Amino acid sequence: MAGSDEIIGDEGKQHKGEPVVAPFDLNDFIIIKEGEAEILMHAKNEVFYNKTQVNNRDMSIAVLRTFVSKRKQEHEAMLSRKMKNGPKVMGEPVVEPEAVTDPEVHNGKSNGECEVSQGISQDEPCSMAEDPAPNQEAKGRGELKPARVLEALSASGLRALRYAREVDGISQVVALDNDKLSVEACRRNIKFNGSVACSKVESHFADARVYMLTHPKEFDVVDLDPYGSPSVFLDSAVQSVVDGGILMCTATDMAVLCGGNGEVCYSKYGSYPLRGKYCHEMALRILLACIESHANRYKRYIVPILSVQMDFYVRVFVRIYTSASAMKNTPLKLSYVYQCTGCDSFQLQPIGRTVSKNTSVRYLPGFGPVVSQE
Repeated sequence: MAGSDEIIGDEGKQHKGEPVVAPFDLNDFIIIKEGEAEILMHAKNEVFYNKTQVNNRDMSIAVLRTFVSKRKQEHEAMLSRKMKNGPKVMGEPVVEPEAVTDPEVHNGKSNGECEVSQGISQDEPCSMAEDPAPNQEAKGRGELKPARVLEALSASGLRALRYAREVDGISQVVALDNDKLSVEACRRNIKFNGSVACSKVESHFADARVYMLTHPKEFDVVDLDPYGSPSVFLDSAVQSVVDGGILMCTATDMAVLCGGNGEVCYSKYGSYPLRGKYCHEMALRILLACIESHANRYKRYIVPILSVQMDFYVRVFVRIYTSASAMKNTPLKLSYVYQCTGCDSFQLQPIGRTVSKNTSVRYLPGFGPVVSQE
């Protein structure tokens, strides 16, 4: 590419107050390649690029690929169960596709099933041919739509671009940032990465918290990788993920999570850490407990998939489901930790317990004390 080449973008002109990609000279930038994506990095480093987070992004792509594959398997299993549970009695009336009026059945879902395609508008045109036959229309309703990804804090957009280019089965990646320079850089990088990026990635100038709150249960994947604590984003993030979707979350405030400032940790995460040899594992568990706490407020709960501590941060991957009954088991997953002041011995006291009698289950507070003075 010659130094006189210019890339001119027109995104954002239709939205008042949003940044516009202005003409620029490629000589003012250096090209950074990571995976299959390339970004233009300004010499002044106006938009932060974190080189030490390469492993974080590589790991996220591996998890996302596995999730897309697992999501497809779960959908096929659900269709198989529906076929087995269909009408088997001879002469039993069968509802034709065009006669279906129940909106839950019309969308290929029933109450209690994972709403894997909830984020797509019902007004969106189908990809099938016009005037399909009834059997084709019914088959189309059972199709699993490609996953939608939200990167809540995009900066240069590198992570979003890598998701779009390196993970199959993704239809859209929404990249958000409330910094105009970052949004401008992200849109510039989208155009720089060609047609695949332009067709899948879109950048918005928005507060991630407000955007996620106004798009409930619309994204199959939500990625949070903030500078510092993710606690202020968790309440809106757990609401934005579809049932069975995945939340990927990073916390870089390890000093707080590992007991350096216990009172700050309590204010952000609702837990008071201990400075034991297990402090890094405790940091992971504190973050998981905080996510679960926010999810419980909306009758949701989490299932951890992968939890990692490396370098200066922790990274967790959890799936989020909705169930008022399963949510009651949260106290059974949590414990108080009693750490000996003279050695490395510690004991756990579960916060809750259950008592079963016949077919009923009662949820009660845990017993204490758990250890004697000895």
